[in-house]
Amino acid sequence: MKLYVLPPSPRALKVIALKNYLALECEMHIVDLGKGDQLTPEYIAMNPNKKMPVLEDDGFVLWESNAILFYLASKKPQSGLWPSDVRAQADVLRWLAWESAHWDAESIGMVGYEKTSRRVLGLGPADPAFIARGEQNFDRFAAVLTQHLKDRTWLTGNDLTIADFSVGGMASAAVRLELPVTKFPEISRWYDRLAALPAWRASMVQR
Repeated sequence: MKLYVLPPSPRALKVIALKNYLALECEMHIVDLGKGDQLTPEYIAMNPNKKMPVLEDDGFVLWESNAILFYLASKKPQSGLWPSDVRAQADVLRWLAWESAHWDAESIGMVGYEKTSRRVLGLGPADPAFIARGEQNFDRFAAVLTQHLKDRTWLTGNDLTIADFSVGGMASAAVRLELPVTKFPEISRWYDRLAALPAWRASMVQR
């Protein structure tokens, strides 16, 4: 398998961390967005969205980081990271959708785009109005997450799943983006447990 990523992007981090956790052999390729690697005809043929990460496995090409998490977990079903029970699967899917629609697009990812991505991509200065909106949304969605995590070790209960890798990827960026994570101790407790995994620590080193 090949992974096309750009650390320290949280979308790359979660995929790399899961690859490490499952001890999967992957050939790593850096996609330097600042140099326009995502704009080459070869890369656009793999991902017409001109984003990363991308996974390629024996001719099968997959983009969208949460889909990649599912695919990697399917390689090691015995890991339990993708549960076998239908209701448990639906619960994981719920958090993958929440991460993409809210945690990323409307809060942490919105702030990250304005503070970091615009500069890397040469798109000019950040828009303070979008940063303020992302910060407000962070408080809103962090409150949802912290309430859910009460009395739970991991997002869906007592067992680690790809939902934790998905939501944790963006959580890793929150402190760097100066978002008030410390206001939400349940999130800090949960993320500290995730970040203590050797596979997660190894992915951070690759940043």
